[in-house]
Amino acid sequence: MGIIQRQTIKGSIYSYLGVIVGFLATGIIMPNILLEEEIGLVSILVAISAIYAQFSSLGFGSVATRLFPYFRNSDKNHHGFAFLTIAVGLIGFILAFAVFFILKPYLIENNIEKSPLLVDYIWFLVPLIFFRGFFLLLDNYNKVLYDATTGTFLSDFAYRFINLILLGAYFLDWINFFGYVVGYTFALCFPAIYLAILLIARGQLNLKPQLNFISKSFRKEIITVAAFGIIGGLSGVALQAIDKIMVNGFLDLSHTGIYTISFFFGTIILIPNRALAKISSPIIADAWKENDTKTINTIYYQSSINQFIAGCFLFILLIANLHNVFQILPEEYANGSMVILYISLGNLITVSSGVSLQILGTSIKYKVLTYQLSILIILAVITNLVFIPIMGIDGAALASLISMGIYTVIRIIYLKSKMNLFPYKSKHLVLIVISAVAFLSNYIIPTFSNWMIDLLLRSIVISVVFGVGVLIFRISENLNKMIGQFLQKTIGNNERPTKD
Repeated sequence: MGIIQRQTIKGSIYSYLGVIVGFLATGIIMPNILLEEEIGLVSILVAISAIYAQFSSLGFGSVATRLFPYFRNSDKNHHGFAFLTIAVGLIGFILAFAVFFILKPYLIENNIEKSPLLVDYIWFLVPLIFFRGFFLLLDNYNKVLYDATTGTFLSDFAYRFINLILLGAYFLDWINFFGYVVGYTFALCFPAIYLAILLIARGQLNLKPQLNFISKSFRKEIITVAAFGIIGGLSGVALQAIDKIMVNGFLDLSHTGIYTISFFFGTIILIPNRALAKISSPIIADAWKENDTKTINTIYYQSSINQFIAGCFLFILLIANLHNVFQILPEEYANGSMVILYISLGNLITVSSGVSLQILGTSIKYKVLTYQLSILIILAVITNLVFIPIMGIDGAALASLISMGIYTVIRIIYLKSKMNLFPYKSKHLVLIVISAVAFLSNYIIPTFSNWMIDLLLRSIVISVVFGVGVLIFRISENLNKMIGQFLQKTIGNNERPTKD
């Protein structure tokens, strides 16, 4: 657990820094200086390119996660795995670009009237598809080399920091909106460029092929894993993007922009989970290789309870301060409160399941994950089709909550019934009670006209009540141990020897 703890903490720091920067950029500056349809354009470019980029990886991320332990040999350059990664990326981009070129007239026809801005910037999708696709491949390769923090730094912090600079330049009239989109495109492409240079500098991107290492049976397994990876990967990315695409389809870019900003606040719950998921995958894959279910079960429970602590804390802070959030945003965004509630609740359910996704995805039952994801995407499409026409952007958020909730429950039940792995214990229920008490403590605080004072005081009270409850009831032994060691070290450093 040492590697997981260290890199999860380090990755979480990058993620939280990214949230601070993202909050300034996406939560405050962007909605106050860009039009709703301009925000919607950026969101749609990100969503569409994410789907194409995932397709262009041709499921090879799953190959890295599941089968890299069999390639692992630093003395032999991991048997040419880097060559396979780059070759798959190039082939995948050619295929993805061909699909994009074929479907481009359809995209233009469906957006020319209600979302003309998307038509004007449609060719920006090409570099986004290329570089985002290669980032997926290189990041997966880098994390199986036990470096998950670099990818987290690039995806959660670096590109958001560049976006913050771009928004500042736009606000100061140094660039126009076209210049902003060009810069934002670069910000999304930059992680792949940086990661490629880093791997080359480390000598870990040796492109010498070693195809003779791959036996006929092993090649067949690689193809099978990749095939299911394509379906699973597309389903997973589509789930994150489909609501925005369908909001634009049913409504327009302006509604998509409002939904995007509200959605951002709801994703704060996922911050610790992202760092943990990246570093835990190769650890769990190695444990499966050794059939070490005891280690897997330990990681499963500890990831669940620790992520649930962080998730509950962020959830109650966010919901208690919703009125402050909408003092920051322009009044056009006032109808996004239910979007924040639904999305954050769905993400809270997700983080409570810990690394269940990584456990199933790296096991011999990985195909089941693909089937479950396929069912999920069908469910997401159906619920969006039902609820968006009725409830607008609230319907899209409710569809995400229902889809993610059902998907998480199905995955947990499967792991329990087929592998006897289960993440929940009585301490999860105790934590829910502590969270409820901490949230109710928010009501003893009067509402202040100054939103910063109100947010600060409300957050302090909730943090104290929640933190004391978690420590007293020892919800997480790891957390209590870490705090104990910190206090012991701090007190020990402050002690001074005395003369007799």
